[in-house]
Amino acid sequence: MALFLENTAILPGLTVICLMFYLSKQKQQDAILLSYGLLIALGFEWLATQLQLLSFNILPLPAWLVMLWAALLLTLNTSMDFLTRLPWYFAVLACSVFAPASYLAGARFGVLNIEVPVWQFWSVYGVMWAIMFFVIMLINKRVATYLATVKKP
Repeated sequence: MALFLENTAILPGLTVICLMFYLSKQKQQDAILLSYGLLIALGFEWLATQLQLLSFNILPLPAWLVMLWAALLLTLNTSMDFLTRLPWYFAVLACSVFAPASYLAGARFGVLNIEVPVWQFWSVYGVMWAIMFFVIMLINKRVATYLATVKKP
């Protein structure tokens, strides 16, 4: 939806994100995850544009990208939870292989531009993205552990 509609997807996108949060079984953890995860992820995206690995048609970052990140972060404790159960090196490898593919798809839709050769983008951006997302996963795990200890009587 975000790739097809871009910034006209804001209202439907926000509706989906609100629904995801409403249905969350760990609202407090997801709220914390959204607050630090979006800062880290959007900071990373901004850095990638400054390093001229990619560029967006809307500067500094499009609203649809913020919504995609929010939706992705809200899946971390549900459908993407399998990543936290993998050995760390498999999680990093999976992210470094699959994350760049989604950005290449975005480039084919014309919503972003890859500014370096594809092989370079895949290798550099993939590793950077994987490390960034792994850090988000680690922080999320620590938040979950902290919340579990605070809730005990």
